[in-house]
Formats: sequence, structure tokens, C-alpha cells
Amino acid sequence: MYEDTLNTRKERNIFNRFLIYMIFIIFAILTLYPLIWLFYSSFKPQLEIIRDSFALPQDPTFSNYTQAIIKGKLNIYAINSIIYTFVSTGLVIIFSMMASFAFAKIKNRATPFLYNSFLIGLLITIQAILIPLFISMTRIGLRDTRIGIIFIYVAINLPLAVYLGTEFVKAIPDSLIESAQIDGASYFRIFFKIILPMCKPVMVTILIFTALACWNEFMLALVFTSSDSVRSLPVGIFSFSGPLATEYGMQFAALVIGMTPMILLYTIFHRQITRGFAAGGAIKG
Repeated sequence: MYEDTLNTRKERNIFNRFLIYMIFIIFAILTLYPLIWLFYSSFKPQLEIIRDSFALPQDPTFSNYTQAIIKGKLNIYAINSIIYTFVSTGLVIIFSMMASFAFAKIKNRATPFLYNSFLIGLLITIQAILIPLFISMTRIGLRDTRIGIIFIYVAINLPLAVYLGTEFVKAIPDSLIESAQIDGASYFRIFFKIILPMCKPVMVTILIFTALACWNEFMLALVFTSSDSVRSLPVGIFSFSGPLATEYGMQFAALVIGMTPMILLYTIFHRQITRGFAAGGAIKG
């Protein structure tokens, strides 16, 4: 009886594992196939796409990419997106880690109020502040400028970054900071010599979240820019749904150009996301 029970449990475990693996495989296929289809369709001429949209390209061509860059001005939009992403992400990391150190380790009466003010930013949607933000940016002359876009991107991404950074810095033992203060180190030196080296996991997490948000952001870039010289890549890709709506090959090429950098970024650093969230608890342990 006991052996029969063990065999039954083993059979159930094998069946459960098989079922779980099948679910994961089906989910992976449903997730990856649209990306694979988009990639090989970007090399198909217009006639092949119209004739059979799911077939592999019989006469592959790179003209879709060259035409998308020339007609759609994706080179200009891509440069703008790179500038917005790199500058905004760098500023968010610097400002958020400085604020996180102050909120977590420098005790002051104003600290709880300021920290809670940042947390309120997590509850505010872009749609709720779009009109007043548009009026403010227009009055101060920052609408349709790169500086204005970077300013907005930094502001909307700081709340989450400050929250992640503060929770991580709180887990760093106070004894390390107290020992440094006894040795005569200033807060500035403590921040750069102790805090930043220990915060690399959460900094990478902030980098991934902020870079993804800035690169893929569409609504603010569409509303606050009106000239091609400052528009971002998502806005440029959106333009293919207008005058170039029938050029499916160019649309597919533009989408591949837009999503490839973020796929590569996430592929390289995706493990750091979980490490960034878990590292705080690890430090406590």
C-alpha cells in the first residue's frame, strides 16, 4: 500500500510538472511569436506582405529600414530618444540616491514630510497633471525643447526611484555611517565612499525602470513637442500610422528599430531587477 501511494504521488508530480511546463511553453510561444513575426516581416517587400503576411520573406530586403530612416526621419528621432533616455536616467539615479540617503540616514523634522511628498507622486497619473503641466511649461518657455522634456522625465520618474532607493538605504547598518563619522568623514564623503558602492543593485534596478520608461514614453513627447528636431522615437513611429499607413514594411522596420535597444537592455540586466528588490532584505539578514 505504501509503495502504491508513493508511485501515485510520483505520477501526480510528473503530470503536474508536465502541465506546468506546457503552460509555460504555450505562454512563451504566444509572447515570442509576434516579435519573431514582426522581425522577419520587416525584411519583406510590400507585395509579399500583402500576398501572405505570415509567410517567411522570399526576397529579403533592407530597403524598409533605409526608407523608414529617410522618409520617417527616424535617425533624428532616435538621437533625441537616446539623449532623453541617457540624460534623464543619469539625473534620476543621482538625485534619487542623494535624496534616498538623506531620507534614510539623516534625521530631521522635515524628513517624513518630504519623503511622503515624493510618495504622493506615485499616486498621481500623467493624465491628471497634463493640462497644468502644459500651461506651466508654455509660460516658462520650455515647451518644444529638449531641456523641457528631460525636466518632465526626471520629475515623473523620481518618486519611484526615491522609494526604491530609500527602502534599500534603510537596510544599510547605521554602524557603518557612525564609524565613518567618528573617523571624521563628512556626509558627502560617506555618500560617495560607502552608500553608492553598496547601492549598485538598486541603482541598476532604477536604471532599467527609468530607461524603459523614458525610451517608451509617448504621450508627453507628443503633447510637449511640435517640431521634428525635438520629437522622440515613439512619436516618430506613430507618424507611420498617418501618411505612411499603407507602407507596412516601413512600419515593421520602424517598430523593430524602436524596440531592439530596450530588449537588449532588459536581456542584459533583467536579473538585476530581482536582485535590486531582494538585496535590501539580504543586507538586513
